Amino acid sequence: MVIDFDRRLILGAIDTMYRNFIVVTIMILIVASNTMTAEPLPVHNGSAILIEDMPYPAQEETQFNVSSYYDFALATSDIMIEHLVDADYGTVFHLGFGDWSATAWTALGGQIPVQSLIDYYWAIASMSRVYNMTANATLAEILSRAALTMVELFLDPSYPGFYVYRPIGSAHVNPTIVDIMESKRAGIQAYAYYALSMAESANSSLDFSAEKESAIRALTDILYDDIYGGLSFIAYRNGSVTDDVLETYPNNGKRLDHLALGALALFDAGTEYSNSTMISMAENSVDFMVRHMRQYNESIYQGFRIATNRSGGEPSVGALSRPPSVVITDLNAMAIRTLLRGYQLTGNGSLLNWAEEAHDALLSYNWDQTFGAWYAETLNGVPYAPTDYEGTETYKATEIQFQMVRAEEELYEATLDTFYIQLIIDTLDIVLSKLWDKINGGFYANGDQEFTVFDEEWQYHYTGVQALGMLALERIWSYGLPVVSYVRVTPTNPRPIDDITFLATVLDADGVDTVIANCSISHGGDTNVTLIELMPSPGFGGVYNTTIDAMTDGTQVNFVIVANDTLGKTFIAGSYYFTVREDIWEPVVLLRTVYPPDEVRVGDNVIVEFGTYEFPTHCFLTYFQLFWKVNDGTYEPKNFTLVGADEEYLVWQVELGSFVQGDVVSYYSVAEDESGNVGESAFYRLTILGPPIFVTPWSQWQTAAAIGLVVAPGVGYGITRIRRERSLSTQRELKKEARKRSTKKKPRQRRSTRGA
Repeated sequence: MVIDFDRRLILGAIDTMYRNFIVVTIMILIVASNTMTAEPLPVHNGSAILIEDMPYPAQEETQFNVSSYYDFALATSDIMIEHLVDADYGTVFHLGFGDWSATAWTALGGQIPVQSLIDYYWAIASMSRVYNMTANATLAEILSRAALTMVELFLDPSYPGFYVYRPIGSAHVNPTIVDIMESKRAGIQAYAYYALSMAESANSSLDFSAEKESAIRALTDILYDDIYGGLSFIAYRNGSVTDDVLETYPNNGKRLDHLALGALALFDAGTEYSNSTMISMAENSVDFMVRHMRQYNESIYQGFRIATNRSGGEPSVGALSRPPSVVITDLNAMAIRTLLRGYQLTGNGSLLNWAEEAHDALLSYNWDQTFGAWYAETLNGVPYAPTDYEGTETYKATEIQFQMVRAEEELYEATLDTFYIQLIIDTLDIVLSKLWDKINGGFYANGDQEFTVFDEEWQYHYTGVQALGMLALERIWSYGLPVVSYVRVTPTNPRPIDDITFLATVLDADGVDTVIANCSISHGGDTNVTLIELMPSPGFGGVYNTTIDAMTDGTQVNFVIVANDTLGKTFIAGSYYFTVREDIWEPVVLLRTVYPPDEVRVGDNVIVEFGTYEFPTHCFLTYFQLFWKVNDGTYEPKNFTLVGADEEYLVWQVELGSFVQGDVVSYYSVAEDESGNVGESAFYRLTILGPPIFVTPWSQWQTAAAIGLVVAPGVGYGITRIRRERSLSTQRELKKEARKRSTKKKPRQRRSTRGA
């Protein structure tokens, strides 16, 4: 299931409280719960004909390089500021429609329009980073207004901390909903603290010392659990938690996102204020998270669970709520970043180990091994969606991808392991090619497992998603490493007769020095290591390649690409592998459709269309023929004509001509590749239908009979006929009398024009 980030952060409190007090189920706006159905292949409806399913492998993805990351970062920021931020007043909207024709607020419970502090945080964070890149004074003014507006809207004037929401306008709001809006959450206080710190950094005339202190006091004085450690999930504005308000998770329980974000803010605030107590609270919160929130399934570690009760035990939840053991990807990304911040400040190596272990667990269970990118959440190692969103468990949320990129960027900074950079590149290549709106600009909210954005609400552009994208893209660009992407070999599956070409796209702002394929070549139990230098390809900026001779059948090659820039920085991309093998696979031959596509009747010109697929894909066919017969005749061959391609399938057609009614056309096709492998299709049969039957429209009496006004033919027909004959005889007599009367002279009358 995919959930907008701010809703994921506060889902627990809103969901059950709002349902219980005003009997309205909260609807999350950006997810459609229906499951995607693939468009069926054309089916012939005229007769009995077999159409087999035809799989279409994914096309090669568009690759994006380091300079593109920078360009995308700035473009995303510009779009966000233009459409989602009121530059004059500092107001931040929640989302823009897919075509940017309108903007909208968060709708609490799907009904009450509210402003969210989280939107202000993301907008300020993004604008602050762009300001640091460009020193644009206008941008500093805009983010300053946003920070001032955030304080005006969300700062509690009486108690420490910031509210979650503020309503739009002066409409009456149920008091219970007001309590939800004005509740104190650890993650909200963290976002307020960071947003105000970034605003002060961009504009030296601002002083938010008191406001930042208020946010931190909400963490230390209201939300910190002095008994069990850690940060509580929720408290009302004065710090109380009443027992009569039901929650998705216990009100005084612990939620992973709030605990992680609150601890992160306490680490940084403790450093800023040189306050050891704050740092100790942060360490205790992290300790609670590690001791009580690590999720295991049959002793296998799978990441951090979403929630516990106050003491770290199993909380009781409602029937429609997520199980507390669910592992949510972006919440784990927050936990990883908090562990790394603690490691950075304290030097405790265990924190780094726990961060790496959490990432390894996510990579094992929350990464889509087939299509790439991160699932939103898993339960017991399997993609999961709550009851209300069944069928969406494999969908991909853009925000999830960017949260993981940010965590991996910090893992790279802590370890200098370029494995994390490679994962970042793989993720960003998918997001930029699939989830960026190429027409209107901006990142979509969501896609299905194969990144198809088929739902209109998935095309919405959320403030948080745009800001996350900008921050993730700019950060990897700032490392200045050689960035290696689109590594491949040609042919993809080489045979013993094929020369092999290594290719990679390598870019670096400081200039590329060398690109090397470090190969481990194994055959017959022997393994050798070989270094192959890739040379720049003339006319193709950033493309490096080299070609080597064919290898023996059964040779296995594992390799990494090592790129060095002119400043001595190195990036290693890999690991990649391929096997050299004989072509022993027969061609795949499948019927696509028959023309005419709806039905085939006498006189129609029949055209049959097939698709062929070869593995390895660079193999070719030596012949491809249709064998066909009419009725009890003999099968005869007929050559196909290549008419195009559909992804990795070649499309072929053959014309059979026209037939008479009742003819039965039987056919199948045979293909042979250059290695002598023969593939055959299934057998098909087509029955030729007769000419179309045109039905004469019903007469008035037929219509009347149909609705019971006259006797229908065949039912009392004799009576109807007798009555009709009597009626005709009477009409003849009346006409005779009329003619006699017409011969008498009458006075001339004036023609009336009334009604003319």
